[in-house]
Amino acid sequence: MSEILIADSLYQELIRICVDALPHKAFGLVGGADLYHPKTIYPCTTNLRNEPEWKSVFESFGDFYKNPDLGFVISHPEVKRVMEAIDSRHESCIGVFHSHRFLSAHPSEIDMYLNSDPGLLCYIVSVANPSVPELGVFRLNGTGSRSFPITRY
Repeated sequence: MSEILIADSLYQELIRICVDALPHKAFGLVGGADLYHPKTIYPCTTNLRNEPEWKSVFESFGDFYKNPDLGFVISHPEVKRVMEAIDSRHESCIGVFHSHRFLSAHPSEIDMYLNSDPGLLCYIVSVANPSVPELGVFRLNGTGSRSFPITRY
């Protein structure tokens, strides 16, 4: 079985980014040598979630998602800038990360629905209990997910 091999310093950086973003959501991209070896976390800041075309999508998933600070959609210009940074480091974009402030470190229904590339991994950091954050890594396929064990080194 494949596993995610992550440097402890990168693991800690990802957790710190998600905890420091509280009370808001953290999100961004993950670069690496290959799918199983993340190397760099790329936090993003633009969120189109509350634009009319996206707001209605989120709210269609129920009352929970009427909170305007739940969910994220990264703008195309920011994705382009981050992809250029990833390329400049001779990495590949291997995943997307985001925090769950109220939910566990497992994909939600909307996470699976909005997943734009099943070739990327989804790193979810639950900060529901910020003193004990949890990380889960998943491959989403639109209707389900597969989790990957994580080994820190």
